[in-house]
Amino acid sequence: MPERNNRSLLPNDLFSLKFIHDAQLSPDGNAIAYVVSNTREQSGEELYELVIMDLTTQKQQQVQFQGRATYPRWSPDGKHLAFIGSTASSNRVYVADTKRYEIAASTPEEAQLQGPLSWSPDNATIAFTAVANQKTTGVRRITERVFKAESIGEIDHLALSLHLFDVRSGTTRRLNLGSLSGFQPAFSPCGQRILFLGSDTVLGYSQLSGGLKLYTLELQNDRVVEVLGAPWFIATAAWSPCGERIVVAGDYDSPLIMPFTRLWVIERDGSGPVCRTEGFTNHIGFPVHHDMPTWATSQSNRLVVGSKTDAYVTVVNHGCAEIYRVALQGPIRCDPVATGTRSCLIMDANARKSQLLYCASDLQTPWDLYGLDLETQRERRLTRLNEAAMAQWPQLKSAHLHFTSQDGQPIEAWYLARQDRDGPQPTVMFIHGGPMLCVGHVFRFDFHLLAANGYAVLFANFRGSAGYGEPFLKAITGDWGSRGFPDHMGAVDAAIAHGWADAGRLGVWGPSHGGFATAWIVGHTNRFRAAVAESSVTNFSTLYYLTDAPDIFIRDLGGRPDEVPDVYRARSPLTYASRCQTPTLMLHGEEDLRCPLAEAEQFYRALHDAGCKTELVRIPGMTHMGDSMGPLSARLAQNEALLEWFERHL
Repeated sequence: MPERNNRSLLPNDLFSLKFIHDAQLSPDGNAIAYVVSNTREQSGEELYELVIMDLTTQKQQQVQFQGRATYPRWSPDGKHLAFIGSTASSNRVYVADTKRYEIAASTPEEAQLQGPLSWSPDNATIAFTAVANQKTTGVRRITERVFKAESIGEIDHLALSLHLFDVRSGTTRRLNLGSLSGFQPAFSPCGQRILFLGSDTVLGYSQLSGGLKLYTLELQNDRVVEVLGAPWFIATAAWSPCGERIVVAGDYDSPLIMPFTRLWVIERDGSGPVCRTEGFTNHIGFPVHHDMPTWATSQSNRLVVGSKTDAYVTVVNHGCAEIYRVALQGPIRCDPVATGTRSCLIMDANARKSQLLYCASDLQTPWDLYGLDLETQRERRLTRLNEAAMAQWPQLKSAHLHFTSQDGQPIEAWYLARQDRDGPQPTVMFIHGGPMLCVGHVFRFDFHLLAANGYAVLFANFRGSAGYGEPFLKAITGDWGSRGFPDHMGAVDAAIAHGWADAGRLGVWGPSHGGFATAWIVGHTNRFRAAVAESSVTNFSTLYYLTDAPDIFIRDLGGRPDEVPDVYRARSPLTYASRCQTPTLMLHGEEDLRCPLAEAEQFYRALHDAGCKTELVRIPGMTHMGDSMGPLSARLAQNEALLEWFERHL
């Protein structure tokens, strides 16, 4: 191998990394089960392996399953481990005997399953979600206003149904939800009912729409009870150990397209909601923008109810993700438990053993597992998945940056560059998606790829970013371009003033909202030498009619395109494309339904008309989140195109 600081990084170095996807403590607190993905170099196949670790000896044993294992869940007595196993021909629930590691298949092979799983308190039954999307062949008659969904495709008869698998008899039955679709089932502590999220419309499954409702199902008589509906936004929910109350991460009647998530306690029938994070400025959840293939993990692990008196939540705070303990009774109290200049993501808690299990990542390191003794506050690192591989990569250095925007608004930013380079560097400004996500202390391979090849990366939490309180989150509403632009330019000016960025060699790049901001920037300034607009929004009018989540623009822009046409036109980067002189790459997935390919195609045509250097890279099989969650070919193509464009023009 070349010496560490003489080596560049290649796009396919991504496939030397391993990633944690899920983890759970055993009921006795003596072991953990976790899922780790890696890539087999010879075949290019991505493997998901299920591993059991003894926490006393840290000895590890892989559960022998020839396929992809996800969502491991221990039975309450700790004798069995259930998981969803996927092979080339089937997707089923499996149960492993944790003494002999023998696998027993259960559910019908034709089922397409979605996690997580939930065990009944008596160890006899497992609840799971099955997804059916029966596509019509030939002529299709569409009647729904919204008829497609990101990562699913065009929808004919989409349904998410709940099922119970009897472990002893091996039989499965479908629960009767009436006209509802449901997912995320959770058995009550008494085992007599199931809590689930559901909707009676396709649109409900886009959490951006706020269309999800919270229900319970009485197992004795199949009675479905709506617990919370509109105008609630519900991210996730869990039972209190008493079984008479429910803990909800969500918000009530929020005007935001991505609401400021709080923690609530409600009675089992939905009455008496009490906000347990009143006055807490941190956002519950994990909206830190990364490119690891673990978005499902980070979205699922917001909340763990530790006991009847407290819950543990993942929160974002000034570019860091932290874990807080929130009191569920008595005075409002939110105490930090796991913090630091990193991102922590709650996995599990064991109140009887005073244990906390979580993942942590920082700018230099992907996810690893950590355990925390809640009594002694002693932290223990449980895995070191990528140390050997990354020891061969070029060393990078990071710097923290605070500056004020044009109107005096304080903004936080970071700068990442090679350790062995000094003085002003060619610099690419990265703009995160959302816009109500954020950047900060979490690993991104594409940052490492650019920095290792001599292009330092600048990234800031402009107004509208999560982690700075609700007023800051709202500050971009209704005018993403004009309200974000001063913050982006302020970040560049500050990096130049510190002697970090070369003013003559600046690039700009971002995905989703970052693609929108990139397209806006090149229509309003010529100070950048190269730009990459990835998975972008360029024309709000066409996006409203083509996206799978149209109603977010009604909320953000104040109406439909036919109602406020001047607003849609003024807020769209396409309106200003004729001014662009910056060489701009339009990088887009062909399967993107959130921001369809037409958004890139329009801007690409407009740049040609303006005489601007431009290319359009269309990546097959890539969805809106395909740069991180897509097939290996899509992730590789995105990294290759990104690096090549800046090498050519910057």
